Amino acid sequence: MERSPRTGARFVDDRIGLAGSADAALADAGDIVARVAADEAAADEARLRFRREGLPALPPDACIAPVLDPDEQVVAVRHAALLDRRAPSPGTRLTPGLAGELYVTSRRLLLLGRVTLSFELDAIEDAVLSGERLLVVLRDGHGVALQVAGPRLLWVEIAAARASARSAPAPGSSAGPQPRTR
Repeated sequence: MERSPRTGARFVDDRIGLAGSADAALADAGDIVARVAADEAAADEARLRFRREGLPALPPDACIAPVLDPDEQVVAVRHAALLDRRAPSPGTRLTPGLAGELYVTSRRLLLLGRVTLSFELDAIEDAVLSGERLLVVLRDGHGVALQVAGPRLLWVEIAAARASARSAPAPGSSAGPQPRTR
């Protein structure tokens, strides 16, 4: 290892630096594994609960209430969500990343932040997990990458909302499953 011409510069033996990096990486990996395990457990519990009790209907907060349609209900909320919209061609961005509150409703995904984005549930082709992100593919070829706390649980909540929306009767009809109130 060469000496730095700067006085006061500190040196770290490569073996120590590598060991410190490895320790930090293992600690980070341990945190990730713990988060994933907790998220998986919450997702499994939610699947069972939704099968037994149906979708929850959460009380709308002051941010989402003015945006909801009269018969639309909030199913899930994620605070501090990061969303990145993508065009059909790889690498082409439509917008820079956006942040805000993400709401899953009985009809839509809504991001309320500096900009409001709305995606109809029936416009979703697929949703897949990629690491700590949930990738939502829309029928028109566009997509969004969501970075949220509990992406596996969110995946289950979106799937349940989509299933409920597909089985819901046409507007004006009273039959069919309805989200339960909490």
